Amino acid sequence: MKLELTIAALCCFLLAVGHTAIGWRWILPGLTNRALLGTPFGSSRLSLGMLRFTWHVVSILLLGFGVLLITMAFAPGADTKTLVLRWLTGLWLAATAMAVWQARRRPSTIVRFPVPVVTFVIAAMTWIAST
Repeated sequence: MKLELTIAALCCFLLAVGHTAIGWRWILPGLTNRALLGTPFGSSRLSLGMLRFTWHVVSILLLGFGVLLITMAFAPGADTKTLVLRWLTGLWLAATAMAVWQARRRPSTIVRFPVPVVTFVIAAMTWIAST
């Protein structure tokens, strides 16, 4: 076990929990689509979805990096390239799921703002590169 990677992983977990808690408690509930402007991609409702997506993706990435670091700490003999690329695949799939979830009420927004498509392509390419 590598102590420094374990400490770094625990710090990532702490940041993920803190970021999520602050968002759910103080930031995201106060956001309304009436307080936001629309963009060329869609209405103020889409802007609200984009902000929520961005907030949650940061939490997912922090959690994912924590898991990656703890895995590296306890499996020092693992193939680092494969491990990192497959964890990246998982993180991009989580981002894809989050983007699809945000678009669930209006799936047509994916055509105008194709984030789930792009994140899925990134996940597929990182998986292919890992083999």
